[in-house]
Amino acid sequence: MKFLKHIELSRDLIEKITAYFPTKVYKSHSHLFYEGQIPISGYLVLDGSIQISKKKKFKKMLQSGSLIGVAELMNKVPSPISAEVFPNTQVCFLDKSTLIEIYQKADSDIVNLLKQIVET
Repeated sequence: MKFLKHIELSRDLIEKITAYFPTKVYKSHSHLFYEGQIPISGYLVLDGSIQISKKKKFKKMLQSGSLIGVAELMNKVPSPISAEVFPNTQVCFLDKSTLIEIYQKADSDIVNLLKQIVET
């Protein structure tokens, strides 16, 4: 299983995405998903930091505009990484049913992004 790269989005695309999905501010340290788990959602970092690790070793920090977990969610495959959110981080949750709905409505910017992610 290879380490999948995260995608960083433009401010315009972030605004389009957040119009469709709920957000949450984490008040404490928490895991979004663990290595080997199929994420229940994709995640877009709006503010703050998420730590990515593999085999319990630090790999990188994701900042605002980073998108993770969508390819694994859409393809129903276990994640090759773990993601841990830090306090005061705002995250947008991208659920599969809404992603499919957006895909069918054909918002070209989001559809192009989804194609890029799913076909990775």
